[in-house]
Amino acid sequence: MSEVEQDDPKRVAVLAAAEGVFGRYGFQKTSMEAVAKAAGISRPGLYLIFPNKEQLYRATMQGVMERAQLGMEACFADETLSFPERLVAALDALMGPYVETQVARDLAELLQNSGPQLGSMFGDYQERARATISDRIEALAPPGLLDRGRSAHDVMDLLFSAGLTWKSTARDRDDFRDRVRRAVALIGADPT
Repeated sequence: MSEVEQDDPKRVAVLAAAEGVFGRYGFQKTSMEAVAKAAGISRPGLYLIFPNKEQLYRATMQGVMERAQLGMEACFADETLSFPERLVAALDALMGPYVETQVARDLAELLQNSGPQLGSMFGDYQERARATISDRIEALAPPGLLDRGRSAHDVMDLLFSAGLTWKSTARDRDDFRDRVRRAVALIGADPT
């Protein structure tokens, strides 16, 4: 996507509206008319920006995934946080938004069940997130956390897999963060 496309206010408004509409109704039940109405533009105007629903959906989900990835990376880069706090904040930025609201839960389910529309995009996104988490654990782990029996990949895999389950089973986002905090303490990343 070019910088012009990213900065186009109409495109930004359409993608924001589309996220809500797709999250509420799913890919199959969402119409271009509903997205146009939510974005406050005409249906022909929407087709000038996105020629079909599949392209609109891919761009919408790409934006959702990119925001989560960038949020996670920002948490890992925050030098004011301790290593355990960075882990909790990063997993919360990546998965926490899919815990608290019905629209967010629907959107998370939509992402996971959108193979035909998204192709490998969701799998690629998860692999990128997993690689980032593993790399940051490798770079930031306190001495003694990683050894022959426990690699950065092992720690990432445990936390990522648990986080996927907890985003669906947590009562709310605070419960999600608490579960991540406890897991981080259990692996020995939090000496307190």
